[in-house]
Amino acid sequence: MSARDHGAPGVHVERRSVLWLPVAAACGTLLSGAAPAPQEMGALRAGALDPLAWDDFAQRWRALAEELKGLPAERDESYAAQLAGLIARVPLDALPRLEEPRTSGDGLHAGPSFFLVPCVTVEFRMDPRAVLRLHNHPPQVVVTLCVEGEARYRHLELEGRAPPCTEVGGKFQARETRAGVLLPGRTTALTRLRDGIHGFAAGPRGARLVDFTVGLTADIDTFSYIELSAAPADEERRVYEGIWTGKG
Repeated sequence: MSARDHGAPGVHVERRSVLWLPVAAACGTLLSGAAPAPQEMGALRAGALDPLAWDDFAQRWRALAEELKGLPAERDESYAAQLAGLIARVPLDALPRLEEPRTSGDGLHAGPSFFLVPCVTVEFRMDPRAVLRLHNHPPQVVVTLCVEGEARYRHLELEGRAPPCTEVGGKFQARETRAGVLLPGRTTALTRLRDGIHGFAAGPRGARLVDFTVGLTADIDTFSYIELSAAPADEERRVYEGIWTGKG
């Protein structure tokens, strides 16, 4: 049988045309100038993709962070995704700048640049080729934004049982879960359940990074830098031997 369906005598209707009728009808409504239903235009009227002034962003962020407090760690993904979406709406030149950074001897200049309980931003200015060493975090959700320059990033997760990070010299295994390059306007994130170890290496022009952090615990001592073996213990799964090296 041909691709045509027979209707009334002498009339042939292409089957594909029938399938496209609902789409054509919708397009015809738009082209005719008829207004879409209110529920169809709600998102557009709300300006859900419009740029945000910093103060507006900060209030939305605080409301989102307050909602997360007390919720199980499984909710972190929704929080991180929504926060990344809000960050994307803030023009880069509207971000607070760190006025008096603490400078270390390894090309890092860092410090808190904004605070609104329970939210804090920490800015890292990295000289060309500077490295922010691999480290873990207390139970937090952190979204890192590149503002200027570029930086390579790397995330890992603990594999199996591990000694507490306060045990300097304690050995463990960690699996590389994510790696890539941050350019201006791009983000990467960690939560209480995944990618909880991260580090950054600035490119030839240096980098300016901002951590958007919400603390979910009063225990700020659960932090340590990490030293990894140069070669993975398990190449296929990207599992490395690691040692807690403390805060220094």
